[in-house]
Amino acid sequence: MKRSVTVLLSVLLFFTVLVSAAAEDQAPALHTAEAALERAKEYAHAVNYDFRTPEKIYAFLWSGFRELMTEDEFIEAFNKERSYPYITPLYIFFPEVTKETENGSYIITFLRAARIEGMTYDVEMVFEDGNWYVKDWEQFPDGSYLEKFENIPYSLDWYYDFSETE
Repeated sequence: MKRSVTVLLSVLLFFTVLVSAAAEDQAPALHTAEAALERAKEYAHAVNYDFRTPEKIYAFLWSGFRELMTEDEFIEAFNKERSYPYITPLYIFFPEVTKETENGSYIITFLRAARIEGMTYDVEMVFEDGNWYVKDWEQFPDGSYLEKFENIPYSLDWYYDFSETE
């Protein structure tokens, strides 16, 4: 009886050490440029296809941003900012790591679908809490994104004759 308990404890200890070692091996693999790039692709998918549910985008934002702005505040700002997409076209694709910063984060540069060929969109990927998060939408907490709405250079009535519908 004593021998079988000893064998059982030895087997449990062995598997505990094995699982711990495997977990430690995986953690550093997340802290790579390749992992940051994969996370950036997931972020682009959220921006491009989940724009009707901005809370999915909010989940990618780094903790510094989330300390400044709640999810509900972000959703409100995001919906306002995206209400006039011709001012700031935002469909991002083909991310690439363009720079590693001194603090171990990466600058990811996306191509941006826009009328002007070659427009890019840069975000910084920071590693925290075991995953990569995005530094983006920095103009939301201070409200500076609203400035672009002050001087919209054109109006829909340039394109449509609304008097015909009255």
